[in-house]
Amino acid sequence: MRKLILGIMAFMAFFIGAGNVRAYAAEPVVVVIDPGHGGENLGTDYLPIPEKAYTMAVALYMKEQLEKYENVEVYLTHTEDIDMSLGERAQFAESVNADFLFSLHFNMSLPHTLYGSEVWIPSLGTLYSQGYSAANEFLIQFGEMGLFNRGIKTKIGKNDTDYYGIIRQCALRDIPAVIVEHCHVDNINDIANIQSEEKLREFGRRDAEAVARYFGLVSKDGSTDYSSYAPLAVPVPAQRVYNDTSAPLYLNAEFVDYDKTGKYLTVVLNSQDDESPLQYYAYSTDNGVTWSPYKPWIGNGNFMTTTVNLGFGRKSEIIFKVTNKYDLAAVSNSISLKQQ
Repeated sequence: MRKLILGIMAFMAFFIGAGNVRAYAAEPVVVVIDPGHGGENLGTDYLPIPEKAYTMAVALYMKEQLEKYENVEVYLTHTEDIDMSLGERAQFAESVNADFLFSLHFNMSLPHTLYGSEVWIPSLGTLYSQGYSAANEFLIQFGEMGLFNRGIKTKIGKNDTDYYGIIRQCALRDIPAVIVEHCHVDNINDIANIQSEEKLREFGRRDAEAVARYFGLVSKDGSTDYSSYAPLAVPVPAQRVYNDTSAPLYLNAEFVDYDKTGKYLTVVLNSQDDESPLQYYAYSTDNGVTWSPYKPWIGNGNFMTTTVNLGFGRKSEIIFKVTNKYDLAAVSNSISLKQQ
């Protein structure tokens, strides 16, 4: 691990129409990569290596890969392990006439139950449309790596502006900016993606690929040509796009079958959320004191059939929980196993 630490630390113009977002690059495209945290701000420090080391490593690999393309200038907000305010990062992007700022991060949840990738974007106007379209490219790349897609999100603060400072500071300067949360450093589903320098290089390559596709870049050696690629079309919203603040409306668990010998229970889960997609589900046999690890909600709309292994030991009741994209949860009715 010490070797990894040392290795890491050594180391547009846009046309936007209704229902259509396409990046038409000025000459050249100016991309600013912001390695999250730095200096005394360690970021997530759940592991022996703090987040700031991972973000710098990925940023350097991303820059190296992006510079293999024509007509693009790539800058980092900082290359040393220094303290730098969010305003200073946005100011740097403005000073180089940035077409976009990409802030790189890694995630953690306090209960250590969440996993997957997500991207936070501006909540208003063309910055929202540009952010959403670019964010989609990142999540496509991470999906190809096998990471769970936690979605593209906005978050609004107390003053009815963007909650995250780097997005807010860039918005003040009319610079599109997104926060890329690559994966969670505290969950077994994601941890393998940061355990080697080669894995971090892969993130950097994927990040660069997302940007190249979004801007329609062509590699200097001619082997990659995205000039005809069309990123996701995202209409400009008429008003601010707010984050979901409500849990799913309900969760109903319907008994299907129970194999008492093998302790396998099959149920149909029925839930609804009108604002966010359903994301994870879990179950509890002690009335919610403890929960099973989250599993992806993979259903046909509001319905999902699942079979869970309850293991050995006496279990008289079971309840389920479902979460939406913003990790807000609804709990189901109880199913009595004694009656089955």
